[in-house]
Amino acid sequence: MKDPIPRGLHSRVVYKSVCAGSNACYVGETPGFFSRMCEHLICDRASHIFKHLENSEHCRALCSVDCFHILDHAPTRFQLKIKEAFHIQRKQPSLN
Repeated sequence: MKDPIPRGLHSRVVYKSVCAGSNACYVGETPGFFSRMCEHLICDRASHIFKHLENSEHCRALCSVDCFHILDHAPTRFQLKIKEAFHIQRKQPSLN
């Protein structure tokens, strides 16, 4: 049997981030999971997660890579986009 791939090295994934301070949820897709987590937490000023953490010292203190979870995988970028949209739709509250 093969050794499992470490969580941070997964590629072509749909992921979810839940803020430990405010319970805000973000769903995204990326070709490289570890790199994208680092961008959200450290340097991507265009990232919604980065902006949220920049505006909340409390949330920034509680947030870490443990707030990120892989939801799905896909072999192509197109399939990733479809799966991302599906997972975002699942997170929306029902209007009924």
